[in-house]
Amino acid sequence: MSAVSGPPAVLGLDLGTSQVKALLCDAAGAVLGRGVAGYQVAAPRPGWAEIDPEQWWQAARAAARSAAGPVRAKVAAIAAVGQMHGLVLYSERSGVLRPAITWLDRRADAEVAEYRRLPPDHRARLGNDPSAGMAGPILLWLARHEPDACRRADWMLQPKDWLRARLTGAPGTDPTDASGTLLYDLARGAWAADVAAGLGLPAGLLPPIREPAEVAGTLLPSAAAELGLPARIPVATGASDTAASLLAAPVPDRWGLLTLGTGGQWIIPASNAARQEGTNLFRSADGGMFRLAGAQNVGVTLDWVRRTLGAGWGELYGTAARPWRPDTPVFLPYLAGERWDHRESGGAWTGLTLAHQRDDLMRAALEGVAFLLRAQLDGLRAAGGAPGRVMLAGGGSRDPAWRQLLADALAVPLHPAADPETGWLTARGAVILAARAAGMVSGAEQPDRSEQNPAPVEPGGPGPAERAYRRFLASRA
Repeated sequence: MSAVSGPPAVLGLDLGTSQVKALLCDAAGAVLGRGVAGYQVAAPRPGWAEIDPEQWWQAARAAARSAAGPVRAKVAAIAAVGQMHGLVLYSERSGVLRPAITWLDRRADAEVAEYRRLPPDHRARLGNDPSAGMAGPILLWLARHEPDACRRADWMLQPKDWLRARLTGAPGTDPTDASGTLLYDLARGAWAADVAAGLGLPAGLLPPIREPAEVAGTLLPSAAAELGLPARIPVATGASDTAASLLAAPVPDRWGLLTLGTGGQWIIPASNAARQEGTNLFRSADGGMFRLAGAQNVGVTLDWVRRTLGAGWGELYGTAARPWRPDTPVFLPYLAGERWDHRESGGAWTGLTLAHQRDDLMRAALEGVAFLLRAQLDGLRAAGGAPGRVMLAGGGSRDPAWRQLLADALAVPLHPAADPETGWLTARGAVILAARAAGMVSGAEQPDRSEQNPAPVEPGGPGPAERAYRRFLASRA
């Protein structure tokens, strides 16, 4: 194909929650091609979220061909990054042994209790409170309910690690994904084999850990043929999506990073490995650590609202431009369970009257999601992280009126990310890792500045937004 010759380039793959993105960049970091392909997560039972990993492969194949196919460039390296948590049981002989369980899955709620019974020093070394969507509780559930599949497995892989194994045949993971499994010792930077043993889990399923920019293997001929690329291209180990985002948008001191997509994530650089309730602590792609406060009911909830009300995204975001009103209903956005906040009552609009109309429901939904993010920010502040300014990124951050509503609700200045295609920040992180693996460091480290950065968004003064937030907190109590 045309991608086999020409100037050197690197290919980044981002395995997201509902789609795979492929980004092709040259040695200077300029974008040469993009590709996107979606896939569908199944819910075979209430609270379950599974997918056949072959769908990931088909989406990655389509996205990579779209990005690299029309471009005359020589792909020098590939890196895959992607969604954290979840689990793939993998056999080197038989391949995938059952559908992958994703981070949205809640079946391991009972197994979380097993983690809470671990000795305090064991839990402290994990750096994170247990949650059902993390790999450790999922593996514990599988060991109890599907022991035959566990016995047949050679490795427990994270989603992006399975994709890389499909590219190279080499199983493994990196510290950024390993640190989110609840089976990793953050202080030592190694698997917590004693924790696995204490839970009765086979430590032999834990894959080798390599650095994110380390060459994990080379592109198999069979995979190369499907992607339309030459065989034996170096493939970097890769990183989690949040670590990749942080790598692509380095956060200055006392700043935070807020990414908006299907979910929302606050990311704050961390200086110590102390576990703090209500936040996650993960390894970063450059060897440090970061704290994360995640919100699951962001883009997925707004999408449900607009579809239920028969609205397009433009119409939904259009309501963000109207002024704050004291009579706007309160929207509780808990349609899916939050990681440590399981509300049996689910989501709701409250304070409705006969005077309210469809636009009021849409505006309330935007406010409710913004206030969910504000509550997560308050949790980070309580844990000692108080960003004075925030870098804003992700596909759910483009609309200017929505940005202003967010700034008002969060009460902090927002600085849209430098890359004009903010939804590609994670893929940009994959490109950086591929470039490092190929020795093309300097140019690819820089964001694409082909368009001017959006202006910072300053919050309005304290007043209507703050009073609306207090109503939100009172309604969800």
